[in-house]
Amino acid sequence: MKKEDFLKLMQGEEEAVILKLYNKLTLAEKTGKAIYTSEFYTPGIWSKLMKFTMNLQVKVSSYGAFDEAERRIVCFNNEDEYMIPVRVLFIVNKSKFHNLQHKDYLGALMALGIKREKIGDLIVQGSNCYCAVYEDIVDYLKTNLNYIGKCPCEVTEIIDYINLPSYNFQEYQIISTSLRADCIVSAICGVSRSKSVDLLKSGKVLIDYIEVKEKDFEITLPTTITIRGKGKYKLLNILGNSSSGRLKIQLKKFV
Repeated sequence: MKKEDFLKLMQGEEEAVILKLYNKLTLAEKTGKAIYTSEFYTPGIWSKLMKFTMNLQVKVSSYGAFDEAERRIVCFNNEDEYMIPVRVLFIVNKSKFHNLQHKDYLGALMALGIKREKIGDLIVQGSNCYCAVYEDIVDYLKTNLNYIGKCPCEVTEIIDYINLPSYNFQEYQIISTSLRADCIVSAICGVSRSKSVDLLKSGKVLIDYIEVKEKDFEITLPTTITIRGKGKYKLLNILGNSSSGRLKIQLKKFV
């Protein structure tokens, strides 16, 4: 595929990110071998590539270890899931006095100088954490991740992926007049449109992990919306219209 055509397909993403993906794609086309990205990508990127698979000369897939993983690496020409360079670590909180949350684990990983792009999803069960990571940082984390905050921890690698945890969701419907960002935020949070605009303007709304401040931003489904202080939601599809003609939208909240 020509670079200009690929740039059009991936329009709206950072050029540096697009060029990295294009280089991987062209390498897969030239060699016919399995090529993997060296970073995890958010749904706004990997889902867009998946949509355009038919326009590409190679097989495109994505992988994030967990069912319904949000962050995934992109695979070109992959035929063997066992060769994908993603590993899952199990981080045990050894403190009996403090419970740890998602933000505690992610903060500790960032404090070690790990790039966010090298880490996939984190699923916390109880006070322990399952974490998908790129294989080149596994040994470093096993050696250097000794504490989460002030809590001592132990890091081991998961070998059997059959019993990996899944996300817990609360599923329900919202009613919205349109797919504009301010309308959707208003429906999710149960607040007025003016208050939803305030949330957008203050940078508290991320759509597919990208900060959106424009109230008239048109949302396409499926998509993930994070509203700081409110939670993270996955908008799935439109179920139909209400008696007043508004949209009935299927939604999952991460819990």
